[in-house]
Amino acid sequence: MTAADVLTLAAPLLWAAVAELLGQRSGVLNIGIEGVMLVACLCAALAAPVVGPWWAIALAAAAGAATNGLFAGVVVMGADQVVAGTGMVLVGMGATGAVFRWVQARGFSGALLPTLPWGALELSAVGAVALVALFLSQTRAGLVIRACGENPEAVAAAGINPVRVRVVVLLVAGALVGVGGAALVLRASGTFVEGMTAGRGFLALALVLLGRWRPLLVALGTVLLGAATAFQFHLQGLGLAGVPYHLLLALPYLATLVVLAVVPPDRLGGPAALGRPYRSQR
Repeated sequence: MTAADVLTLAAPLLWAAVAELLGQRSGVLNIGIEGVMLVACLCAALAAPVVGPWWAIALAAAAGAATNGLFAGVVVMGADQVVAGTGMVLVGMGATGAVFRWVQARGFSGALLPTLPWGALELSAVGAVALVALFLSQTRAGLVIRACGENPEAVAAAGINPVRVRVVVLLVAGALVGVGGAALVLRASGTFVEGMTAGRGFLALALVLLGRWRPLLVALGTVLLGAATAFQFHLQGLGLAGVPYHLLLALPYLATLVVLAVVPPDRLGGPAALGRPYRSQR
């Protein structure tokens, strides 16, 4: 287990966590990024053998933005964010499963996909965290996004439409999730299978919570979770007698649950308007 292995395993989750952080900072709770990431994974897998891995990343980002755009449209119409996000997870799982089986019947296996050299998506994920941290804290646009998450009525009073801000943020967040999906397919695994995100979207939600909506803390938690994932692979390689295989697979998720159980909820302090819908007054 090396630092490079840890970062490779953490990169897909890091892209997803940064995307969720942006959305939540604008006041939108999107539990549907699991479905968005699955769509991006399949898009990258289908595109890479045809146009190459670099263009596959761009297409996965576009697919992520488009899929998250559907969620944004539903939220704008006044739907409950949790219900809409749950719907996105179900749609993503069902649609990707159906499409994958259809292309499988026509000769696409999803195995041995073109991959990228190390660092292409790992180091750029670290750079994305730094850029988001600076953007949210040092720019006027970042201030507006944070204000939408705290008091959208005050933002509207200043002449800025909070709904439009949230929609733009969700489109950007969807693109970031799409890059995370490409990182999972083209770097971490090199193949596509149904349901391959394996709860990473929900882990991203937990990491934003544990990181207290601060990009650097979220990144630290993601890297630690990547280390836990790499460690369980290492344990599997040792062939420990009597240790159930599924228990080793569950180690990263158990670590997340333990931390969530230990951290006092009243000390987290998320955006005041998180999950609260806002309708433009016209």
